[in-house]
Amino acid sequence: MTKILLIEDNQQIAKNIKTYLELEDGWQVSASYDGEKWLHMATLQDFDIVLLDLMLPGLDGKSFCKKYRSMRNAPIIVISAKSQLEDKLELFDLGADDYLTKPFELEELAARIRALLKRGVIGNIFHYQDISVDLHKKEASKKGKLQHLTLKEFQILELLIKNKGVTISRTDIITELRGDDAIWEADNKLDVYISNLRKKLDKKLITTIKGYGYTIGGD
Repeated sequence: MTKILLIEDNQQIAKNIKTYLELEDGWQVSASYDGEKWLHMATLQDFDIVLLDLMLPGLDGKSFCKKYRSMRNAPIIVISAKSQLEDKLELFDLGADDYLTKPFELEELAARIRALLKRGVIGNIFHYQDISVDLHKKEASKKGKLQHLTLKEFQILELLIKNKGVTISRTDIITELRGDDAIWEADNKLDVYISNLRKKLDKKLITTIKGYGYTIGGD
């Protein structure tokens, strides 16, 4: 289930957003008006999206954005009455992924959330259903449980993720990993690595393009 952190000091607005997103899209929304409190909580929990107001008690939105981005990679959508271009540019520089000016339609907010989720790779984090791959930490987890991948397995996974939606040929994968084509083909090593990744993560994660190579997708 998609988990959303909503930090909004107007409790009525927070309630409206929370109710709409949970009823219309089935997302789990955790709402708070205190930036200081939720900065601590946000670093202890994994959220898929952060909705961030700028005018907050305790810790203002800009400070929250900067500190949170240094620790976590979940996408941040700023929701603010501030409409000046300089405010938007500053937030993007601090790590925000999108900026929505109040007042806005809840349908538009939901659409922007879906758009970010569909990208699959946000910052250094790739999400596919219940799988999460951290390209920076070189870690992969399924349902929150860390999965042990060998160096070669992760290198293949990373290559496919960074080229999400593009089919990578067997030769290109082998060349990228500086392997020996003859040895890899003779021992079917690439097939073994792909098979292991499917077993450890998800059998539908990597698609075989017969006679050519592999591609990775995401819902």
